[in-house]
Amino acid sequence: MSHSLIARDPALLQLLNEGYELEVRHAHLLAHSIPYVKAGGEVKQDGVLVMKLAGESSTVPPDHTAFFIGEHFCTKDGAALTQIVNSSGTQTLAEGLVANHYLSAKPRTGRYENFHQKVTLYVEMISGPARAVQPDVSARTYKPVASPEENSVFLYLDTASSRAGLLVATQRFHGLKIAIVGLGGSGAYVLDQIAKTPIAEIHLFDGDVLQQHNAFRTPGAMSLAELEAMPRKVDYLHSVYSKMRRGIVPHPELITPDNAQQLRAFDHVFLCVDKGSVRRWVVDALRDSSARLFDVGMGVELDEETQTVSGICRVTALAGSAYALAEQCIPMADTEEHGVYTNNVQIADLNALNASLAVIRWKKACGFYADLKNSHQMAYTLFTNRITNDEVRA
Repeated sequence: MSHSLIARDPALLQLLNEGYELEVRHAHLLAHSIPYVKAGGEVKQDGVLVMKLAGESSTVPPDHTAFFIGEHFCTKDGAALTQIVNSSGTQTLAEGLVANHYLSAKPRTGRYENFHQKVTLYVEMISGPARAVQPDVSARTYKPVASPEENSVFLYLDTASSRAGLLVATQRFHGLKIAIVGLGGSGAYVLDQIAKTPIAEIHLFDGDVLQQHNAFRTPGAMSLAELEAMPRKVDYLHSVYSKMRRGIVPHPELITPDNAQQLRAFDHVFLCVDKGSVRRWVVDALRDSSARLFDVGMGVELDEETQTVSGICRVTALAGSAYALAEQCIPMADTEEHGVYTNNVQIADLNALNASLAVIRWKKACGFYADLKNSHQMAYTLFTNRITNDEVRA
């Protein structure tokens, strides 16, 4: 399928979002799984409706004709439907594309305005009798459609973006190379969200083994057998998200002063660790680089007297000269002097919230979301239920 061609044509995109199985092959549009009644009254759903495209611009159909691959379609009683069949007999349209019937159905206006109008009218004429026999049959199958490697990082088409009309906006993510440092809690939720954007590569950095407590603050559900196998976190997450997309690269290693420099090669770095010293190493490595840093920090504590949890979810975004603000915004020492930020209570909903705040801030930096404040730091406080922005400028 030529997804780029379909994405450029609103009429074709509408057909795709409505559940039709579309394919573009040899300058022809193919709509698969068309139901029809065959001779004898049996309903089949193996018909293929074929229409010529107008070169690279498919907006307006070049004519009113079409082709059909399949047996001769009939009325609900099994009598041959001849009104729109111009002729029958095999006809080679292109290499590997052979039609069985040549169709002609001109609309009352004399021409079809777009392919949505043309496809839906032809489908109605062919499939109407089939629905009379079998009411639940439909050409709108919503079948998952694979995406060729040369067209997308996804293994199947991103119909969520097309249905929402966001294909142009998501182009801002194309080609980006992202690193996530730390996958024990918030980092896994960051991965879960950015994996659904068309960025080119996502590199995962964590040297730890997947343990039982990780199952309770990681997206999805792990089986007992998966936990007993004790894989590396990055390898487990690679296996999960590689079911959906290409470009996920696991690095089963902890970041140290000796290897932090490799993070300079990325466009954006999500730092999701709870050790101040690791933050220091990463910040120092990125200070004069072109990489943008998103530090994801969560400080949560349990009040022993009331047995209630309070704390802060923080996101700090630094780039260019703003790295000079790192010491003001990011706790970078392994001591108690930073108070709430050094506690290590992890709860899945707060991990997910912290990750969502970070991804929203990242999407603002990419130009996907509108951003009036362009703040370097935002924080959500549990006790007051408030999100605040620190508007310090470099």
